[in-house]
Amino acid sequence: MLINTAIYARISRDCPLSADDQIERLKSVADQHGWMVTRVFIDRPMPTRKGKERRPGEAALLGMIRPGGVQMVLLYGVDRVGRSLVELVGFIDTCRVTDVGLHLHDQGLDTSTSNGISLFDLARMMAFHLRQSRRDKILRGQAAACAASVRFGRTPICAAKVEKAKQGLAAGKGVKATARLAGISAASVNRLKGSMAQSSVTV
Repeated sequence: MLINTAIYARISRDCPLSADDQIERLKSVADQHGWMVTRVFIDRPMPTRKGKERRPGEAALLGMIRPGGVQMVLLYGVDRVGRSLVELVGFIDTCRVTDVGLHLHDQGLDTSTSNGISLFDLARMMAFHLRQSRRDKILRGQAAACAASVRFGRTPICAAKVEKAKQGLAAGKGVKATARLAGISAASVNRLKGSMAQSSVTV
C-alpha cells in the first residue's frame, strides 16, 4: 500500500541546504520507505508584513493536512516549520489529530515507525527550534543592516579629534584633560595613549 506523502522545504539563512537539496534528500528517504511523494511545498524568503514572515507554502501544507489529503509529511528539520514554539506545537498537534505521520530527517524522528514523539523528544525539538529561530532572526537582521550600509562595531573617531588628543598627550596633559580637550571619551584616550606608547617602543 502506497502512502500519500508531502514534502515541505524552507530556505533560510540558518540552514546550509537549499530547497532543492532538502527536497532531494527527502525524496531519497521516501524512496527507501516506498512512500509516494504527491506534493512538494516550498517557502523562500519573502517580505514581512507587520513584522511577520510570510510562509504560503507552510499554510498550503496545513490546508492539505487538515482534511486528510496526505498521510505522511517529510521535513528536513523541525526548525523548518513554525515561526514560534506555539506554532510548532500546533503543527505537530495537527498532524497527531489527523493521524498524519511526521518524518524529521535531521533529528532522526519518525512517528510512523515508533510510538510517536515522546515528551523528551518534544522538549528537545522545542529547544532546537528556539535556538534556530533566534539565529535566523539575527542573521536576517545582519543581512538587512548590511544591505542598508549600516556599520557594525565602534564608530571611528575623526582624524581631527585623534590629532588633538595626541597633541594633548604629547604636551603631558592627563587622560581626562585630554579627553575634554579633544571631545572624546577617556577610554578612547587611554587606547590612543597605549597605541602611542607601543609605537614609541617599536621605533
